[in-house]
Amino acid sequence: MTFQKEMNALDAAISQFGGAAEDQLAKALDALTRRDAVLAKDVVAGDRALDEMEAQIGRDTATMFARRQLMAGDLRTVLAIIKIASTIERVGDLAKNTARRSIILSESPPLRTVSAVARLGRETMVQFSDCLDAFAQREPEMALTVWCKDEELDNLYNGLQREIVHEMSENPAAVAENTQLLFIAKNMERIGDHATFVAEMAHYIVTGEQIGEKRPKGLPDGSPQTMQS
Repeated sequence: MTFQKEMNALDAAISQFGGAAEDQLAKALDALTRRDAVLAKDVVAGDRALDEMEAQIGRDTATMFARRQLMAGDLRTVLAIIKIASTIERVGDLAKNTARRSIILSESPPLRTVSAVARLGRETMVQFSDCLDAFAQREPEMALTVWCKDEELDNLYNGLQREIVHEMSENPAAVAENTQLLFIAKNMERIGDHATFVAEMAHYIVTGEQIGEKRPKGLPDGSPQTMQS
C-alpha cells in the first residue's frame, strides 16, 4: 500500500470512529429522553466496539511509524490523529456513562429538567459533528469556529446547572435523580471540551500552528470571560 493510501485509510478510520461515537451519543440522549433502559443498555454494550476501533487505529499508526520515515507535515498529521482517536474514545466513554445514568433515571418518575439537559446534549452533538467535519475536510476556519463556540456551550451548561440546583430545592424528594442529571449535563460539557480539542488538532494539521489565543470560556454565572482552558 502506498503512503497516501495509508493516510487515506487513517482518515477514513477516524471518520468511521467519530461517526460511531456520534451514534452512541445520539442513542444515549434518546434513551434519556424516552426513558428507554433497553436502548441505554445497548449503548453501554456498544462501547466495546469503540474501544476496538481506537485500538486498531493505534495499531495502524504504529505500523506506519515502523515502515515509514515521516516528513514533518506527515508526522504532524499522524500524531494529531493519534490524539484525536484518544479524544473520540473519551466521548464514547461519556456517552456510555450517560446511558448508565439514564438506566437509573428510567426507574424513577419523569423529571422536568430532562428536556433542558437533552437540549444541551443536542448542541454538544452539533459541536462534535462540526469538529469531525473540520478534520475530514481539512478546514481550519471551520475548526476555529468550533473552538470559539465552546463558550456558548459553557454558558448553556452553567445556566442548566443553576436550573437543576433550583429544582432540587423545590423538589427535595427528587434530589438523587436530579443529581444524576447534573452528572449527565457535565458529561455534555466535557464532550464540548473534547470537540474543541479535536478542532484544535484539525487546525494544527493544516496550519502547523497551535491556536495562539486563549479560548473563551463561560463563567459559572453565565457571563463571558477569556481564560485558558
